[in-house]
Amino acid sequence: MNLIQEKLESLVFRMNIISIETASDWCGIAFIKDGICFFKVEQQIPREHAEKLPIFYNSLKDKTDLDKIDLDAIAISIGPGSFTGLRVGLGFAKGLAFAKDLPIVPVPTLQTIAANSELKGKFSVFLYSHRDIIYYQKFEDSEAVTEEKAVAWSNLDHSGVGVHYQCNKLITGENYKSVLPSVEKVGQLAEEHYGSWVVNKPYDLVPNYISPFELESKK
Repeated sequence: MNLIQEKLESLVFRMNIISIETASDWCGIAFIKDGICFFKVEQQIPREHAEKLPIFYNSLKDKTDLDKIDLDAIAISIGPGSFTGLRVGLGFAKGLAFAKDLPIVPVPTLQTIAANSELKGKFSVFLYSHRDIIYYQKFEDSEAVTEEKAVAWSNLDHSGVGVHYQCNKLITGENYKSVLPSVEKVGQLAEEHYGSWVVNKPYDLVPNYISPFELESKK
């Protein structure tokens, strides 16, 4: 390795992050070190996030000896998604952040799904809300190119490529792959975008609920 390579490697920002995902019926917590997931617990447990997340955290502590690790941040899936799930996750993240004097990195849930899809080029992400309403956003190479919106499924142009989570009952002829909002991706995206997403004083941080009643016209 030459001197230039050594200097470039010394500039790489290495981080220890606890990541939390509660935006859907999945609940998860993970320890991410230098972009690699060393341990995670995640289960599909609708309406049990408040009961199970503390248990998952204790399991994480036991398996990683967390109290001896110099943590850099808490990453949290910030929404859109389940109203109750988002509140539970952010509340728990704030508790950890305050107790350990750490910043929070809010990670957009639809971007987590996009990154977990590993799709390239232009595509859309759909996350089920209720009735025929979904949360929707367009991406290119996993980077958002539009804002998140709450939209009626029938008002969307379904001619392009897309991925979804929990939209099965709305899908008819569309060929959309189901992709989870992974807790592992939450932590990895938090490290990747740390400089622009981090909230050092997250006292007033709130979930990105997006009102499902302000529906968009056909796109």
